Amino acid sequence: MTPGYDLFCAVCQKHSESRCSGCKSRMYCSPECQRKDWPTHKSECKKGKGTRWYDRHRFCRDGSKHHGKLELITWSSPKEETGWGHCFADESADLKKKYEQEYGSNDAKFFKHWPQGYRWTCCGTDGGMSWGCDHHGTGPSPCTCDFCKMGRPLPDSIYNDGSAPRMGLNLSRGPDPRSGNREAGAFAAMGRNAFGLEM
Repeated sequence: MTPGYDLFCAVCQKHSESRCSGCKSRMYCSPECQRKDWPTHKSECKKGKGTRWYDRHRFCRDGSKHHGKLELITWSSPKEETGWGHCFADESADLKKKYEQEYGSNDAKFFKHWPQGYRWTCCGTDGGMSWGCDHHGTGPSPCTCDFCKMGRPLPDSIYNDGSAPRMGLNLSRGPDPRSGNREAGAFAAMGRNAFGLEM
């Protein structure tokens, strides 16, 4: 299994080793969960191989590029009190209805409306975060995050944060050995200290 890709059911988040037989990308623990997810998954699944709707969103402002998939968040996060689409739990049913009825379950169109409802499977960041891909060593190019520049693994509080975009992913903790840079690391540490960010 490629690091950064989930081994959990897209619907209930139970451990799973079964994939969608059409696209081989979405994981399910049972045929029931796969049927429940079909209205959400069918537009991506039908496209099969080749260019994906999200390829044009891969490039980040820091020059890095996401190498994973952009996946709709269809599960809840008790820690964040969010539900389907990574919105407030009490609003998730309305958002899902809007996705299905107003946007016709079209991910490309819905992403323009609600990018934070998606996540990048390579780094566990939500689709609305366009600064960089913090893959911590699993990507084809060096990770550009502060911790990898400083040569440090992610602190427990960040690595285990339990947010919806990170749930179910087998993410690297880093550091990416290709990213270590004394000057860039010192600058990153100084910036994190100045803004009171965790080291």
